[in-house]
Amino acid sequence: MSYEILLIQGAGLVTTEEEQIIVDALRAELGEGFNIIYPPIPDADNPSYESWDGVLMAGLKELSGKVILLGHSLGASVILKHFSREPVPDNVIGMILFGAPYWKDQNWDVSEYVIEDDFLGNLSKLDNVHFYYSTADEVIPKHHFETYQKLMPQAHYRLLSGMDHSYHKAIPNMIQDIRDLAANAQS
Repeated sequence: MSYEILLIQGAGLVTTEEEQIIVDALRAELGEGFNIIYPPIPDADNPSYESWDGVLMAGLKELSGKVILLGHSLGASVILKHFSREPVPDNVIGMILFGAPYWKDQNWDVSEYVIEDDFLGNLSKLDNVHFYYSTADEVIPKHHFETYQKLMPQAHYRLLSGMDHSYHKAIPNMIQDIRDLAANAQS
């Protein structure tokens, strides 16, 4: 069985370069049976929910196999907001969201990225959502991670140390979680 991994990036052109390191490592380590899709995001330095959601929707329409979604920072926000409004397709077997901001925080309130109040309705059928947070993340405050822990207690949480917002050092964790998601989908 083959698996398709769709990575929705964080904001900024520098992030694009940083995430290419993750993509290359996943391709090298996971090998055959795992197709890594990393679509370009229009206007990465000036993001809008609408354009990024369009990339996510286009990716989901093209993928017919078992899908694992990866979202970094703003990309994680786009995935969460999308599925706060739309049902999770049956072929999505899991999500790994790293450095995910929580946009209802009073200092982060950007309405276009705020998830719906009842967002758990659509996500509740998916029991394989993983959140990663690094204690050295200089962009996302730890209380955002803790807020998701309260809102989604059924999700899996990894509190990691010694890495910045790029999450390069989390690649071994991602590989293990992707392999576990694939193994669980086969059983």
